[in-house]
Amino acid sequence: MKTSLAFASMAFAFVAYAPHTAQAADGEAPVVVAAPSPDTRAAADDPNIDRGFLLPTAMTQPAGSGTYNNYELLLHGFTYGITDGLQASVTVLAPITTDVPFVGIAALKGQVISTPRFHFALQASAGYGKILDGDSRGSSTLGAGAFGSFCLREDCSSLLSASGTYQIGFGNGDHPQLLIYGVSIVHGVSPHVKLLGELTSLAIDEGSFSTFDNAPGVLASYGVRLHNANFASDIGFIQPIFGDTNGGFVLGLPFASISYRWQ
Repeated sequence: MKTSLAFASMAFAFVAYAPHTAQAADGEAPVVVAAPSPDTRAAADDPNIDRGFLLPTAMTQPAGSGTYNNYELLLHGFTYGITDGLQASVTVLAPITTDVPFVGIAALKGQVISTPRFHFALQASAGYGKILDGDSRGSSTLGAGAFGSFCLREDCSSLLSASGTYQIGFGNGDHPQLLIYGVSIVHGVSPHVKLLGELTSLAIDEGSFSTFDNAPGVLASYGVRLHNANFASDIGFIQPIFGDTNGGFVLGLPFASISYRWQ
C-alpha cells in the first residue's frame, strides 16, 4: 500500500512540474512544449508588471497583449506587447479644460538582457505638449531610458528595480533637460496582492548644457497592488520629502491607477 502511494505521489509530481506534452496522433512521437519561463508567467499574471508604483521596470507586456492604463482619471495610456521582450506605449494627458495642456508621449521599450533572474531594458520616447488656448506654441521632447530589474523570487512575483530616464525639450528656443532616476520594489504577498515601495528624484538643466541641478529631496511612494491576469489597481500615497520636512502631508498625496489587459 505504501509503495502504491509513493508511486502515485511521484506520478502526480511529474505531471504537475514536467513540461507540457501535446497529444500526438497514433504512431507519431509526442511533441514536447517547454513550460513558460518565470518572467513570462509573472508578466501574464500582472498587467502592471512593466512598472513599479510610478517608475518603469525592465519587464515588458506579453506578446500580442493590449493594456489600457488610467492614472487619476486624467492620464490615459495604452501598451501593446509586440514580442515578449518588446512593447510600444502611448500616454496622453486629456485636456479636460483650456487650462490643462495636451501632453502626449510615445515610447518603445525592449529588453536587451533577459536571464531567469535579471532583466535589463532600454527605452526611446518622443512627446509633444501644448496649452490649447490658441496662442502658445507647442513643445516637443525626446528621451531615452535604461531600466534594470532583479527577480527576488524564482517566479519573479517580487522585483527590485532601478531606472534612469533622460528627457530633452525643444520649444521657444530653449532646450531644458531632465533626468529622472530612482529605485522601486514590488513584493508579492499573495497570488493577487503586491506591496509597492519607491524612491524617486530628479535633476534639471535649464538649457545651458553645463550642469544638472538636483531637485531637493525625493518622492517616496508606497501602496498596494490588487491584480489578476487581466485587471490591476495600484492604490497608495506619494510623499514629498524635502530635508527635515515631509511636504506638509501626513500620509502623502493619494494616488490611484487602474489597468485592464486583453490577451
